[in-house]
Amino acid sequence: MKDLRLQDIPSKIIDIETLGAGKEPIVLVFSDGKARFAPLPSHGETKIVTHDKKVTRVSFNEGELFK
Repeated sequence: MKDLRLQDIPSKIIDIETLGAGKEPIVLVFSDGKARFAPLPSHGETKIVTHDKKVTRVSFNEGELFK
């Protein structure tokens, strides 16, 4: 399982092609002058919570499908 936590982007110049390191989807979040990214799960729900015009939380919920 991948680490789904947001990671800091170390440079002021963002090379989007190298962030994902492949063709997997990622989420890119800009808030309070900082840029961070994380890989998205293969299935599930990702919530971005804001307060006072800032991102306060990113939640990854990998759900199950019931048939």
